[in-house]
Amino acid sequence: MKKSLILVCLLTAISCARTLEVKNQESLFENCMKTFKDEIKCREFMSSSAKEIQSEEQQREAALAQLTEEQLAGMKLRKDIKNTLTGKNGNFVREYIGDPDEIKRGGDREYWVYKRPISKYDSESLPDKEITVIFRRSFVEKVDYRKP
Repeated sequence: MKKSLILVCLLTAISCARTLEVKNQESLFENCMKTFKDEIKCREFMSSSAKEIQSEEQQREAALAQLTEEQLAGMKLRKDIKNTLTGKNGNFVREYIGDPDEIKRGGDREYWVYKRPISKYDSESLPDKEITVIFRRSFVEKVDYRKP
């Protein structure tokens, strides 16, 4: 009984730690020790990969650093994506810009979110932070973006 309770608490802490933004491993370890007061369990928890602990912004920065100049030059322009995708279906979107990183649904709309760098404003600018393709009744209604 006691082991299952500890396991449930540990799993809850892990899931909460994934949703919270953790700045560094030291603060995560301190929080774990305050919560569980069990150094062995906290060390096991800390052995998880650093990628799981990184914030979304840190992961994006790492992906941008890995892009070569050729890849940056080959990115599609934002206005071309907006003009080309409007009125198209999901199969066309998948072929044109690839599979989405996340799919959300709300009401009669479906939102395909691309968090990886796939577009930019012009040839000299940084890639957009996020592109969201909004479908209504299986066709693209609108393309939103977040500037870098």
